[in-house]
This record gives sequence, structure tokens and C-alpha cells, in this order.
Amino acid sequence: MSLNYVLIVNSAINSQGAYSAWQFANELVKQQHNINQIFFYQQGISNTNALMSPASDEVNVVALWQAFSRDTNVPLISCVAASLRRGVVDESLAKEQHLPNHNLATGFRLGGLGEFVTASAMADRLVQF
Repeated sequence: MSLNYVLIVNSAINSQGAYSAWQFANELVKQQHNINQIFFYQQGISNTNALMSPASDEVNVVALWQAFSRDTNVPLISCVAASLRRGVVDESLAKEQHLPNHNLATGFRLGGLGEFVTASAMADRLVQF
């Protein structure tokens, strides 16, 4: 039986939680479950920053999420309010806020908590990392 999931990633990019979320998402897809969205919030916003540059002996979690997005078309949503507070913006928000640059990684988009709540209400399972 296929279930509908929503994942919320609160864990920073350099934590085990962020990598575990990616592994879990891949396993869900492998087992043919549906993922309505993956929502990045609080310290999890660091997973959406295009300027993250891990050391050569570390896993590039941003690149893993980007590949996951390309392969699955699962929406990767970065909370707009939490992103702005942590200096992660897309081109549109950068212009609106009169910022010189944007740094939301390709494959992610900004969205609000309302979108997360709606997706969660339609899911069978909500899993937090």
C-alpha cells in the first residue's frame, strides 16, 4: 500500500539529521510511496543555500537534494520567512528586499507555512528530521 508523506527538515546541513532525511526520502521513493513535499524550516534552511561549500571529504547535501529533485519532481520548499531571516533568498525576493544577490539553490523554491500545513493535512504521515 502506497502512503502519502510530507517531510520537514529542521536539521542543519552539517548534521546527521539532514543526511538522514535525504536517505529516508530516497527509500520512500524506492518503496513507491508518494512524497507531497519536503519542507525546510529553522536550521534546515541551510540545506537550500547554493553558497554552501563542504570540504572535499564531506558529503554535499545540497547537491544530493538537487539530484533528488531532478529525479523525482518532489517539491523542495524552503520556508520563506525562515529563509529570509537566515539570508537565503531567491531572485524575486532579493529584488523585493533590495538585496544585491540571491542564493536559493536550484531545485528549491520558497513557500509559506500555509503551504506546508495544507500538504501535511493531505498526507498519511508527517516525518520530521
